[in-house]
Amino acid sequence: MIQVVVFDVDGVLIRDGVFAAMLEKQGLTRERTASFFQGGPFTECVLGNADLKEAISPFLAEWGWRDSVDDLLRMWFEADSVVNTDVTDVVAHLRRSGLSCFVASTQEAYRAAYLTNTMGLGLRFDGLFFSCHMLAKKPEAAFFATVTEQIGTRPEQILFIDDHQANVDGARAANWNAELYSFGDDIESILRAYQIPLPNSPPQQRSLGG
Repeated sequence: MIQVVVFDVDGVLIRDGVFAAMLEKQGLTRERTASFFQGGPFTECVLGNADLKEAISPFLAEWGWRDSVDDLLRMWFEADSVVNTDVTDVVAHLRRSGLSCFVASTQEAYRAAYLTNTMGLGLRFDGLFFSCHMLAKKPEAAFFATVTEQIGTRPEQILFIDDHQANVDGARAANWNAELYSFGDDIESILRAYQIPLPNSPPQQRSLGG
C-alpha cells in the first residue's frame, strides 16, 4: 500500500518552459544557451558543487545579457512559478488523509530556496529533496537511495510522479512505484489506479505501468 507520494517540480507542480520561451523571444535560443544549461557548468550547480551566480556570469556577455545576474535569476524564478493547482489541491487532501507528500527535484541552491520559501512549497509538503543538497541528481541511483533513506519507509510504499521517462525508470529501478505525468494531465486517475482514495472518487483497480 502506498504511504508516501513524491512529486517532481518542473512540469508537474509548476508549469515548465516559460522562462525558456521568454529567452527565445530575446534571441537566446536553447542552442545559444546549451553550453551552460545543458553542459557541465549548470550540472555542477545542481549537484551543489558550484554557485549559480558565479558559474553563469561569464556566459552573460556572450549571450548579450545587459542586466545583472540577479535580474536574470529574478526573471527565471518568477517566470517558472505557475503552480499546478490540480496537483497542490490533491497534495493538501492526501496530507489531511494521513499520507506523506514530498518533493524530489533536480535544482540548484538559489531556486531551491525560492521554491521552498518564496513560493511556500516548504509549507505544502512534508519535506523537500533537492539535488543541490544531496550531491546527486535524478535519475541517478544515489538520488533515490538518499531520498528513500531520509523518508524512512520501504521503497515499494513510495509513489513517484515525474514528467521525464528517464526519471520514472530510475525510480522504478530503485523499487519505487513511479508514473509519468505532465502539467495538465489527470493526476487523480494516476492516484486512483494505486487505490489512493480521493474526494468523492472511489478507488479503482491499479492498471498503470510499473
